[in-house]
Amino acid sequence: MYNKQKIEERDLLQELKNGNSLAFQKLYNTYFALLYLHATNKLHDREAAKDIVHDLFASIWQNRYTLAIQGEISAYLHSAIRYRVIDHIAKEQSKTKYLASLPPITTHHTGGTDHSLREKLLQEQIDRVLNKLSPRVREVFELSREHYLSHKDIAKRLNLSEHSVRSYMKEALRLLRSKLGSLLWVSLLFFCKIF
Repeated sequence: MYNKQKIEERDLLQELKNGNSLAFQKLYNTYFALLYLHATNKLHDREAAKDIVHDLFASIWQNRYTLAIQGEISAYLHSAIRYRVIDHIAKEQSKTKYLASLPPITTHHTGGTDHSLREKLLQEQIDRVLNKLSPRVREVFELSREHYLSHKDIAKRLNLSEHSVRSYMKEALRLLRSKLGSLLWVSLLFFCKIF
């Protein structure tokens, strides 16, 4: 039985390396729930867990021709998801520490005019970046960040899957990060309620 499973896994992996989308779908259907459950148990955040597992599978598909999985696929996937969870936790802790180190923002700002000017300039930069997004990505981003709709609500409203909504949001946030840089990205936390 064990040898048969090993042969099936080897065949599945070979089909995946050949670009067979059905092999990928089988891999996804077989392991998604287990990986999602593991990530959710560690993170206690369903959305983050779902994003991490989707990212893992997206990475596998993107690198399907060069996959170098030794041993069992399940062991590889569990190891990969464990490292991604650890990486996510480390990034969240780092972000929390950094934000905690910033001086508190007070409503009684003495340099009100300067503050307003910087906020206006930042908003103009953000708008320029957002104008570079495709109309659909921008619409999803605005519904999420300006109208505070959940991924589920956006998916219903635009007749999309939740996975598509998450992908569009990632695309928008990735562009903002790359174009505005880390300093402006932190400013976005406060001015635009990005997170």
